Amino acid sequence: MTLFDESNFRIKSFNILPNVRQFFKQPTGERDLCNVDEIRRCLADIKPFSRLSVQLQNQILQEAWYECYAEQRTIIRQGDRAACFYMILSGTAVITYKRVTDNHTQTLTVLERGCTFGEKGLMTNGRQIFTVKSNTQLELLVLWKDDFKAIYMADDRYCSSEDLKFLKTNVSFLRGFPIDRLYEFPHAIQFCKFGLSEVIARDSRRMKHILVVKKGSFAVWKRLDPDGHIRKSSKHDLEQLQSEKMIDGDDDQDEEGTADNKTLFSEIQLSGDTEPSSLHETALDIDLRLTRLQHSTAANERKTSGLSSVSEDVADLEKHFPGIVDKRDRLQLIDYDQLSFDRAPKVPLPSTLSKHSQRAANSKSNLILPSKMLYLHIKTINEGQSFGLTDMLFPNQPTFTLVSNECECLLLRKSSFVRIASDQYKHNIRRTEIPFPSDSVFYNTYHMNEEWKRYSKEVYKNACDKILKTK
Repeated sequence: MTLFDESNFRIKSFNILPNVRQFFKQPTGERDLCNVDEIRRCLADIKPFSRLSVQLQNQILQEAWYECYAEQRTIIRQGDRAACFYMILSGTAVITYKRVTDNHTQTLTVLERGCTFGEKGLMTNGRQIFTVKSNTQLELLVLWKDDFKAIYMADDRYCSSEDLKFLKTNVSFLRGFPIDRLYEFPHAIQFCKFGLSEVIARDSRRMKHILVVKKGSFAVWKRLDPDGHIRKSSKHDLEQLQSEKMIDGDDDQDEEGTADNKTLFSEIQLSGDTEPSSLHETALDIDLRLTRLQHSTAANERKTSGLSSVSEDVADLEKHFPGIVDKRDRLQLIDYDQLSFDRAPKVPLPSTLSKHSQRAANSKSNLILPSKMLYLHIKTINEGQSFGLTDMLFPNQPTFTLVSNECECLLLRKSSFVRIASDQYKHNIRRTEIPFPSDSVFYNTYHMNEEWKRYSKEVYKNACDKILKTK
């Protein structure tokens, strides 16, 4: 009952690059695209290509070309006029930034297969803000600036008229919803393509979009743990999750697959998305903004780490505080009698548990739990169906993992959706949607299924023994 092994589907660059190299060495604009399925599979792990529609992928296949650089070669230099967009096919590159304030050159990150560079200058019609140098032999897929803008900055990159028509005619929950008004918000609708066995979202509760399947399907899986741990969210946790989903922003790209600029482009991840205010920035402004973004990223990591630990038991918190578990470790300056923990209520002693609590604890301890972590297949979301509404409509929905069976999806931003939806529409849709069962129901169902399997095995064994004795 395991989910899947990602290594079975991981692209092996050393096996595929000769085919890609040969194809993209052909003259641009003259290539035969009738038999390019193998090339598409070779580029399936490069998000700036694979997340786009087939029409836009075809433009890349027709207009991009292949380049190769030896190690320690400078590909783009900070301050140069932006001319091309680069996607890494193999090898690694180092990206650096020279601060104007003190002339200090800072190494920001190492780029590898699937990473990009050169896009920020093209999007802002400005100069390169980074220097990129090959760290090893570097093989690249390159697009000229005009082709890049025609593909990635076109009005229909996120949502075409065909996509809008599909939403209006094929998606039942959008009937009566003024979907045209979503255009009032930037990228409130976006097209995104997912490859076979690609993880769309690891934690469905943190998704910021409603997923509508346009073509293909994806599977919804529920993870069961050997210890039977059921994460009980506090009121603070639920409010935090809800506010994160309803705030416009892209801070949690790792939690959900999208086709946003910050998901596709490495330079955007490092320096922030393009904004009108950034078009007339001075060098000092860029210094300040990059420093602020670096600090903001570090703060977000600390915040995320803190949020994930809020649900830990008090016992775990006390264990890491000197003197709570072992009195010999107590510090003289602390009055331990007055010490309290406000992150969760104190765990009562077994003797003080109510009979109801004792029965609940005994019931859980008697559950048959899986011997190892496994995933249960809950349902498959097919063409015209959607996922993500129940988290908006009902509290305490369980966490699911979404895995693509190779699908094309239209993503509706939840924050924009909520702003437009009327109270009457929300009331009507709440009556039609069915919430998922709680975590405890999944564990109890697994328990009953295992009991039935054991009982069936015992009955079968007894029946065989009786047959053998009568012979």
